[in-house]
Amino acid sequence: MNYKKIVATAVVSITLMQAPSAFAMELLKYGSKGQAVVSLQQTLNRLGYSTGGIDGIFGSKTKSAVIALQKRYGLSPDGIVGPATEAVLNRTTVTGVSSRGGYDRPSNFDIVNIAERYLGVPYVFGGTTPAGFDCSGFVQYVFRQAGKSIGRTTYDQYAGGRAISLSDLQPGDILFFSTSGGGPTHEGIYIGGNRLIHMSDSLGKAAIADFSGWFRTYYIGARRYY
Repeated sequence: MNYKKIVATAVVSITLMQAPSAFAMELLKYGSKGQAVVSLQQTLNRLGYSTGGIDGIFGSKTKSAVIALQKRYGLSPDGIVGPATEAVLNRTTVTGVSSRGGYDRPSNFDIVNIAERYLGVPYVFGGTTPAGFDCSGFVQYVFRQAGKSIGRTTYDQYAGGRAISLSDLQPGDILFFSTSGGGPTHEGIYIGGNRLIHMSDSLGKAAIADFSGWFRTYYIGARRYY
């Protein structure tokens, strides 16, 4: 038996398991250079944020891409890859895969990404498919696509999940509104940056809106299912 080979293999395996992320080695910002910046640029481009090329130089286009990602996830848009931005880049809140091959729970990023695929889908009262959604049908469908089963109606969804305070909102939380003074009459998915995706009755389609004005006036609470 080749013990040296076994030991060498074990050392390599342990090293790989303990290796930090490509971004954790240093704080990346405008002017940074090297392989860590290459990894950053590759990840940004993969996520849809163009850096204008992959050259290992943290220039103005890379900074703009970082800022766009930070705004997208409700982070401080300083263009610096610190711990919070690193967490997004490394997808630390990833979807858990169970031993059965299904999803244990969705990640908040998955929920937002799925919801954005259906922007522009028409509003249809009682709708539960991409041919047309109502507000709760849209939210239920998005969560189902992320591997999470939730109630069909706004009332059911408001009754479930975990209540979240306004100050603790995260992308993927469900926002509820009431114009009746009683239970919820409308809902949407918070996407960060003080914005939400919802089925807009007035626009007749799935749309992004600022979480202000009407939405703040009639807001009654949030629920988290991930």
